[in-house]
Amino acid sequence: MYMYQVHEPSGEKAVQLISEAAIQEAQDAFGKMVSRQMVRITGELKRLDEVLKAGRVDTRILSDFRGAVEHVRTCGWHVQVWLEGDERALTALLMEERVSLAIRMAQNLASEMGTAELPAPSTAALKEAVRKLDEVLEAFP
Repeated sequence: MYMYQVHEPSGEKAVQLISEAAIQEAQDAFGKMVSRQMVRITGELKRLDEVLKAGRVDTRILSDFRGAVEHVRTCGWHVQVWLEGDERALTALLMEERVSLAIRMAQNLASEMGTAELPAPSTAALKEAVRKLDEVLEAFP
């Protein structure tokens, strides 16, 4: 049995017990839900493949879509490797993928914004986020 604290809507704290069987049941339910979503999405991607073969698509939208699919594919591979016993932590694998994604996005943004006639309305927020990231990156060699 495991004990955990919950916060009731009234603001009071309560201690509840949960059994290992209940934890396993929740994990099994989550695994089944993820599996069903993967089956559904796989079917949708197959249908999308047929649609893409039949018509023209804006190249920028297609490029963004391909990047998103590549990101999901890579994250899925990282999770599979981790589940199969890779010694590195999953968080490290996912961090590597997020850094690669950030590099690609920054390069794409630089290219697109360099040719834009007007700045995007959210450039101030982007500048602030990049400034914060730059501060963190200063700590790395």
